[in-house]
Amino acid sequence: MCSSFVCAAQNLMLDTEVPDTSIAVIGYFCKNDSMTFRKTYSKIKVEKGDTTVDNAFTEEFLIVVTDSTSDGYRMKLIPIAFDYSEESDSIHRIMQAKLSELSKDIVCEFTTDEIGKVQSIINWREIRDKMKVGIKGMCDTLYSTIPFLNDIMPRKQVENTLLLRFSTEQGVREAYNELNELFGLHGNIFDIGDKEIDTQANGYPMHVTASIGYIPVEDEDNDFDDDYSIISKSVTTVPIEDILDLGLDSMGLMMTDALSDSLANHRKDMLDSITAAMPNGAKNFNIINNEYYEYFFNGWPKESFNQKISGYGFGERIETSHIVWIMRHWNLVIPEDEDQPSHEI
Repeated sequence: MCSSFVCAAQNLMLDTEVPDTSIAVIGYFCKNDSMTFRKTYSKIKVEKGDTTVDNAFTEEFLIVVTDSTSDGYRMKLIPIAFDYSEESDSIHRIMQAKLSELSKDIVCEFTTDEIGKVQSIINWREIRDKMKVGIKGMCDTLYSTIPFLNDIMPRKQVENTLLLRFSTEQGVREAYNELNELFGLHGNIFDIGDKEIDTQANGYPMHVTASIGYIPVEDEDNDFDDDYSIISKSVTTVPIEDILDLGLDSMGLMMTDALSDSLANHRKDMLDSITAAMPNGAKNFNIINNEYYEYFFNGWPKESFNQKISGYGFGERIETSHIVWIMRHWNLVIPEDEDQPSHEI
């Protein structure tokens, strides 16, 4: 079933009336609604004018509403296609090939509350068990293809680190970052217009500029009145020392003790080298996050763009994720004050 706009779903914000000067991100979904999305991901580094692709892929997936109740929705994320870029370095190509081969058969079942915010991964244990098999197969291929890799990153440490990521429901949920990109803002109310704020992100100063508003109808077949967008840019200032320590800690989890100790012993040299390469002897990195979210009037995600740019003296690392809808099937319900029947798109 699907409730109309004037029923329970209208009172989702803890019975708080949303003023005309604000936009509430609320999902008005219906059972059997479905949308197909295409995600393009890239992770590149730019140094002295040269661009290297560390990782890049394109995937398509279907999200379908399997049940709609007064408490929320049950949905499925169903993989459709996955293509990895031949420009990615060899290790990433090997890892992606094995994991994509496995993940094409994994359906993620999840729930949202009545607003459309993701609450739980129903079958996370099933996903965990399948990923155990996939990670073992990936490591078999990786370590047989690159024999010396075990001397640098012992297989047992790498395998255990990857398995740990999927050992809890929270870990599985974080692996499905598409869900956060599409539904992460549901349940929030935003003031319409432009704003600038200074705040904190994990204890570091952050400056945010944002723009929220309705989108003009450009294509009558694909756009609707009351479609809206949320745009933001944040700049977080982080000491070079903290970024370096975070990277060393992450690498140390998978490297041999000798290499990990060696990196730690050269920490000061590495810090001096990075600092010397920073413009004007800067002591901090600026991490820039560009975000763009577009929604249909009923709260279905229309487009999501997330880009993280980290400058580190020698160059930049740019990580970009772009999700856009490519097909939809809805059972629309018209507000009660409009004497029109429900219809499908």
